[in-house]
Amino acid sequence: MASIDAMSWREFEHHVAVLLRRDGCTDVVVHGGPGDRGVDVTALTADGRSVVVQCKSFAPYRPVWSGEVRKFLGASRVQHRADVGLFVATTSFTPDARAIAETHGITAVDRGHLEKWSAGVPLPVLQ
Repeated sequence: MASIDAMSWREFEHHVAVLLRRDGCTDVVVHGGPGDRGVDVTALTADGRSVVVQCKSFAPYRPVWSGEVRKFLGASRVQHRADVGLFVATTSFTPDARAIAETHGITAVDRGHLEKWSAGVPLPVLQ
């Protein structure tokens, strides 16, 4: 995780894009930055489902809050009508944030899952 923690936000978004490609996604595009409409990366799964990703490169002590997940939920489901929503963070999620994600079908990839995904363990939601 040290190498991921050392990445800039832009490098982190590109790292996630590489992981998506490795797991069989196509049409992977990094959009992050001003004007990204709440989605940093888009892709298609191998079976054609649309994927949208929010990437948050936070310090390990700063969790993802519920408001951030709610904002992504709107962007992923309403604006982009995505089949798969991934919220990938270099930190943890608050209990409320995790509950919102689970209730609404958003896959919350926290620090521990990100480490495993980066090490080669595929995300089941992309299979």
